[in-house]
Amino acid sequence: MVNQKRAVTNAVLKVKPDYVLNGDVTLASVLTDSDKAELKQILISGFLEGEIEMSDEGKTKYFSQPAELAKYVTGLINNWVRKNSEFNGGGSFSYTAKNPGSRRGSSNETVRALRQLLAITTDQEARQAIETEITSQLESLKPKVEIKIEAIPAHLRHLLG
Repeated sequence: MVNQKRAVTNAVLKVKPDYVLNGDVTLASVLTDSDKAELKQILISGFLEGEIEMSDEGKTKYFSQPAELAKYVTGLINNWVRKNSEFNGGGSFSYTAKNPGSRRGSSNETVRALRQLLAITTDQEARQAIETEITSQLESLKPKVEIKIEAIPAHLRHLLG
């Protein structure tokens, strides 16, 4: 049984045998729609035959509905094509998020509800109040860092504020 990253890599090498891992060409630039469809079929078969690792929860969620498994595998392919350094010049074309931090707070029920409220609110004054509350909620979600002042060299302590 292989992990999902290795399964995608193996499938890519099966579909694109001439592709050079860690080479000068990014996989995204040479992968066609028909290649992606073939990758998808290989990976779906691998999951269903138990050759690729997946949690029991994932199996319960995705194996009972073929359309859901197909969506999952599409996302899996897209994820590793973007993020796997072997497909991106060995790191010379490193992955960077398009909207860093955009998902922050997405698992918090209050932030989610506030964002939904913001989407349907047209009054600018109310929108500003909601945005302020979202910012406040996100700030409260940041991990609290406690620094031992005595462990910091004396000439740098002024940087603590």
